[in-house]
Amino acid sequence: MNANAYIALGILAMLMLVVSIVFFVVYHQRSMITIYQQKEKELTEAAIQAEENERNRIAGELHDDVGAMLASVKLNFHQAEEDGAGSEAFNQSHRLIEETIDKVRKMSRSLQPAMIQHIGLSKTLRAFFDMFTVSNVIAIHYEATPLPDLPANIALGIYRIIQELMNNTIKHAHATQISIYHTATIEQLIFHITHNGDGINQQLFEEYVYQKDATGLKNIVNRLKVLNACINFDKKNEEYYITIQIPL
Repeated sequence: MNANAYIALGILAMLMLVVSIVFFVVYHQRSMITIYQQKEKELTEAAIQAEENERNRIAGELHDDVGAMLASVKLNFHQAEEDGAGSEAFNQSHRLIEETIDKVRKMSRSLQPAMIQHIGLSKTLRAFFDMFTVSNVIAIHYEATPLPDLPANIALGIYRIIQELMNNTIKHAHATQISIYHTATIEQLIFHITHNGDGINQQLFEEYVYQKDATGLKNIVNRLKVLNACINFDKKNEEYYITIQIPL
């Protein structure tokens, strides 16, 4: 075999290698795109399921609590028509109406905290944390430094993320002490959360978030995406750290 033949075989081998590399890269990219699309689909489905669960919860509360209260009011009013305005039936109806109004208000606050619009995110978070600390089971230290003016949708998104993180930390990590503070620059707002429970690191978070029953974590990821924000989980000196970075 002459030199030209060797050169031709070498060129052919190089071409085959290049084609193989290109094919591998294209196949790998397509595989990654498929995986990414599948994960995006899982997150979207989780968000839809979370909304459906919330609708079902509200429907249950309306039917079981509010509906029962209003039915009792109706019965008491029928009796009050016979007994008069100062009767026990009339007074009981009045109490039930007050309880029903209070129940509806609580449901409304759970859907969208009206306090954010009136007193701001910082004081709303303080009120939320106070609900846990009054039990004396967990201590939450919140260092409420001044926050920049935030659009309502961003403030609500941050509130929901913190709310979900607190619920998960108390329920799953069994923390007894939580510290929260935030720092702000012109470009970003950062929330720092530490706790003494059984937390997770970033690797575990990225593994758990795609598990079927990790609805809470999926909700956090979806809200982070809306805010173009990111979250990081870490552990240092027997304490767990959560950092949320929100661009402004």
